Amino acid sequence: MKDSLREVMHMKNSHVLILVLALMMIGVASAEVTLQTGPGTTASVYTTGSIYVDSSPPGATAVLDGGVAYLFTPGTFTAVAPGTHNIIVAKPGYQTTLKDFSVAIGETSNVIVTLERVINPGGISVSSTPKGVGLFVDGISQGKTDQIVGNLAPGSHLVSLSEAGYEPWSQMVSVAAGQVTTLTATLTAEVNPDTGDLQVTSTPTGASVFVNGNYKGFTPVDDSLDINDLAPGTYTVVVKKSGFQDYSAQVSVEAGKLVQMHAQLQTAPVTPTTATAEIVSTPSGAEVYVNSVFLGITPLSFQNVTPGTYTVEIKMQGYTPYSTTGQVVGGQNIQISAALAPAAPPTTVAPVSPLLVVTGLSVAGLAVVLRKQRYL
Repeated sequence: MKDSLREVMHMKNSHVLILVLALMMIGVASAEVTLQTGPGTTASVYTTGSIYVDSSPPGATAVLDGGVAYLFTPGTFTAVAPGTHNIIVAKPGYQTTLKDFSVAIGETSNVIVTLERVINPGGISVSSTPKGVGLFVDGISQGKTDQIVGNLAPGSHLVSLSEAGYEPWSQMVSVAAGQVTTLTATLTAEVNPDTGDLQVTSTPTGASVFVNGNYKGFTPVDDSLDINDLAPGTYTVVVKKSGFQDYSAQVSVEAGKLVQMHAQLQTAPVTPTTATAEIVSTPSGAEVYVNSVFLGITPLSFQNVTPGTYTVEIKMQGYTPYSTTGQVVGGQNIQISAALAPAAPPTTVAPVSPLLVVTGLSVAGLAVVLRKQRYL
């Protein structure tokens, strides 16, 4: 019986392993797959892992595997294939840090970096043929050639150039403290390329561009953001800028072709942060108390009411008080109309006449005297 159970479990584990390997081979984007392991039961099988990246100081750019994905620290790379990876963490004015690490299926690897300030930075002057190609230093976009990239820590830096229709170009460059290193590059035209390219522009410029959820850079002024060497297929491109609505589009990339996309960003609607309120009563002239504080006589109107919970009481002599409690949120126009009901007249007891009291006492006294005489 035990051997049979072992055999069944071995078969189930083998099937799960085969499925996981198959999912990894076809590049499943999701990090978790739900399987039915038996009647009425399911199990989760993870095919990828995650990487949490943080830095001190925060707000540094983290680049995964030379540009596969970007984020600003702190943040998490998700759906990362298991195996060995590298992350570059960079921030202007600080030493760039390169970290190698391993990712396991279903687990999150932590990369915590303390960046050191650059005391005596150097720079790289980059020119290229053709001009105006995408320039990256240590995997971080620096705009277009020709230009000088400054504030670099002394040491080795990876310079990469990318342009639609040309082979990618990269070289390690040594930077000395307080000096500018000159670099000249000539790109080679692609022959029978098996990838495509994407150019993204936006109005206004300076918007962040994400391809399939991965940050690719920002749209420059009077130019395009070039995203090159994309495998043929359909991609989701999202363009974001603070104060504007997100722009999203599906683009199809073909080998050897350039796709151009322009995002016309729309101003985001302004969400009101305060409310207005109007308080009236029938009859008018009633006292208004808000959270037990007297605020005036009806009718009343209030502007810029901050969100929160309020209790409104409306009082008038001769009428039953009115009270209501409610939650106020930004953008609301609160209207309170209180129809005050006349208060019930107080119940009064007619006073007893002193003469009746005296007469009653006299009669009672006479009755007592008569009883006493009867028993004598």
